[in-house]
Amino acid sequence: MINYSIVKRPVNANLIEINQAKARIKAAQTKGETPNADDVALVKTEVQNAFAVAQYAEVMTIEKFARHISTHGCVYSRADISAILYLAVDCMREMLLEGRKVRLGDLGDFSVTLSSKGAETAKQFTDNYITDVNVVWDCGKEFKNLRKDAVFNLVASRSAQAAMLKAIKNGSTVVDLSGSGSDDTPDNPDDGSDNPSSGGSTSDQVTISATVNDESMGSVTGTGSFTPGESVTLIATANEGYRFVKWGDGVTDNPRNVTVGDSDVTYSAVFEAE
Repeated sequence: MINYSIVKRPVNANLIEINQAKARIKAAQTKGETPNADDVALVKTEVQNAFAVAQYAEVMTIEKFARHISTHGCVYSRADISAILYLAVDCMREMLLEGRKVRLGDLGDFSVTLSSKGAETAKQFTDNYITDVNVVWDCGKEFKNLRKDAVFNLVASRSAQAAMLKAIKNGSTVVDLSGSGSDDTPDNPDDGSDNPSSGGSTSDQVTISATVNDESMGSVTGTGSFTPGESVTLIATANEGYRFVKWGDGVTDNPRNVTVGDSDVTYSAVFEAE
């Protein structure tokens, strides 16, 4: 069963302009200045619709996953399966670093993509311009049709759970859910933390940052410190003469809605000349 909560997300066609207006309003408020009236009016035109976002019930570590496999009529022990899984991780990393694509049957293909700064000429370019190596998973057929077999269960959002826990700890009979309606759950369920379908949540701030392959080509807005579970919109804005291509992990959505997990994350934006 897949747990999910309902979140509100902006759907305006001019979302980039709206977020830029929000940034200008925030900058003005930080300086103690009055925000531009046109920016305030533009932000008020934002329309949000309700969407579903997955809430994972627990993190399956390799040890837990190995134990689960061992209960499915497997002749190997949990320890044997754990050893194989750890060895598979090491060998996959080795193969990717050797420039190979790893194809694991119905699990799919694993390969790498590169992020880099731009050089003025091809002759000038060296591997020192390469800034990041990202792993891409192209899932196999068994993972491309999950919808037909999925059963769903609506649960409270992560921030709503945190608000309820806070009220309980404070002995309050009133729960403040303001700001909880737009919360997402983490997209990175393998970060080593749990996200139960009920119960508490951390209130520690998490940093969402971004880099670009060449700062002369463009920039990214929407970064900062956020609460785990919060929905964040990143916008890659190209400078004149350049265009946004993709994010370092291969995603081409721009603006890009991401969900704040339990650990700091850096996203890479890739630009190129038009």
